[in-house]
Amino acid sequence: MTDATVQKIRAFNRFYMPRMNLLGNHYLGSEYSATEARVLFEVLQNDGCTATSIARAMNIDKGYLSRIISAHEKAGYLRRTVSSGDGRARSLHLTETGRARAQEFVDLSNEEVADILAPLSPAERKRLEDALDTVTELLSKGEQQA
Repeated sequence: MTDATVQKIRAFNRFYMPRMNLLGNHYLGSEYSATEARVLFEVLQNDGCTATSIARAMNIDKGYLSRIISAHEKAGYLRRTVSSGDGRARSLHLTETGRARAQEFVDLSNEEVADILAPLSPAERKRLEDALDTVTELLSKGEQQA
C-alpha cells in the first residue's frame, strides 16, 4: 500500500466527518453523539438484535456500547428481553418512544444529506453514487473472511 493512498483516505475522513456533522456530542442538534444515535438506528433496522451484533456491525467497544444501551433504556427508548435463541443473551427492542426518536434521526439525517447534495446536478449525483459504490466495494474486500 502506498503512503499516498493512506494520506488520501485520511484527508477524505477529515473532510467528510465534519461535513456530515459526525464530530461532537450533538448529532443533528440532539443530546446524543453520532454513535449513540446510530445504536438506535441499528435496533430500528434490526429489531431483536443483540448488543454483540451491534458491536460487530459498528466496530465499537462492548463496554462503551453497554453504557449507551443502558442510557437508552433509562431514557425509555429501549427495552431488553431474554433472547429466544440463547437464554444468556438479551434481545434489544425499541419502545414506541424509541422508534419515534430513531425515525426522527433518520428523517433529519436524510434532510441534511439532501441539503448537501442540492447543489449537484443529476450527472454529478450519479458520479457520486458510482464513487460511493466503488469505495464500498473496495473497502469491503476481505470482510467475508473476518
